[in-house]
Amino acid sequence: MSEPIEVDECAQPAPQRGSGPFLKIAPPLSVPLRHFALGSAAFLVFAAGLCLGADRLVGFGFEAKFALGLVHVLTLGWIAQTILGAWTQMISVHGETPLASIGIVKTSWWLFAAGLGAFVVLLWSGSDRYWIAAALVYAGLLGELAVLGVTHARAVRRDWTWTHFTAALGWLSVLGLIGVLMAIDRHRGTIFRDPEGGLIAHVHMALVGFVTTTVFGAGYRLFPWVSMHQLRSKLAGRLSFILLQIGLGGLAFDALFFGRRLMPLWAILLAVSYLLYFSQLRPLLAGGATFDPSLALVLLGVAGGALWVTVGVGLACGWIKDEPSARAAYVYSALIGFFAPIILSQSHKIAPFLVWLHVYSPRQYTPPVKVPKIDDLTNRGLAWGEFFTLAVAVPLGTAGFWLERGDLVRFAGIYLFATAAFYAWNLGTTLRHIVRPDNRWTLPS
Repeated sequence: MSEPIEVDECAQPAPQRGSGPFLKIAPPLSVPLRHFALGSAAFLVFAAGLCLGADRLVGFGFEAKFALGLVHVLTLGWIAQTILGAWTQMISVHGETPLASIGIVKTSWWLFAAGLGAFVVLLWSGSDRYWIAAALVYAGLLGELAVLGVTHARAVRRDWTWTHFTAALGWLSVLGLIGVLMAIDRHRGTIFRDPEGGLIAHVHMALVGFVTTTVFGAGYRLFPWVSMHQLRSKLAGRLSFILLQIGLGGLAFDALFFGRRLMPLWAILLAVSYLLYFSQLRPLLAGGATFDPSLALVLLGVAGGALWVTVGVGLACGWIKDEPSARAAYVYSALIGFFAPIILSQSHKIAPFLVWLHVYSPRQYTPPVKVPKIDDLTNRGLAWGEFFTLAVAVPLGTAGFWLERGDLVRFAGIYLFATAAFYAWNLGTTLRHIVRPDNRWTLPS
């Protein structure tokens, strides 16, 4: 019979492993947060421009440089920067491999930011040489894409999120090139035989190929109801991705080379893809989910996406008259109705998690410890403010552009500026913990 083991009651509990493995893979906190900060500032600028320049936006066409600059403030400044910032974290941590080069990402970010500022200034000043700044933006983008692409190719985990991100990275690289070529071709007219077709391809590569594909892919990790549905059946998700890529590929080639002859077909394929993806939210309808600001913003995004898809199918099939006002409403319902609430919802998960990971998560600790929850690092009241103001801005702006009512667009801009201000305030609340950690919780040793 073995002798009893003596227990030293005064001994300290053995140190336990914390978030060390994640911190070894994750990039420095400054990398994603510089993208989020620039994105938040661009969101404020866009909303202010919507308020102050409402009368210059209604009924605009391709030649309206103020509208073109303002749209790119939102798409390149807020949407692209927020996604790129999230990618620097998700692609490395989700793929279980560190970023290929932190230095190239930082340098490329500066090129992108400088090029974006110059691009907008040149457009708003009436200069015809804005293609130079567009090329600078694309150079910065290519630098980040190169690092993200190499990191993505080295990923250990290759699931359905990885597949979506692969497609989105490809579409982003192509749409950026087409954007630069369009900027150059505005003065030569030799590259695109059908400039309007080129614009349609460029816009949909951005809206569908880059942003929607990214949102759908990230949803398999960030939308718990979609993940729950995947445990029962993967058919809807697979079909959604396939139809999304076929519909966008057909639309882009048709617009660029074949005179837009089959637009109704591509629009219907894309609409079916959206329906299949959102059908995966059925576990949510079974109840049990906590109705918080994040969930409310997701549901608002689903409603805005339905509006966007409906208008798009109507335009493609000729049921809605194809004119600048309807196109403006179509783009606004996509950017503000669908993407804005989804991005806001996930930003309030990603940014607090990053701060928690780097500031509060113990790497090596001796129990017991007090570690905050992710929700403790964000302000729920401000998040509800984002939801309610955005819920007003979406229908007001869509109706204002469609009816060419500058007053409605201006009111939408006021509410959207409030949304952007709440978001910036909330982001600042989260980032404050980096400078001044809360002593209620245990800090890593």
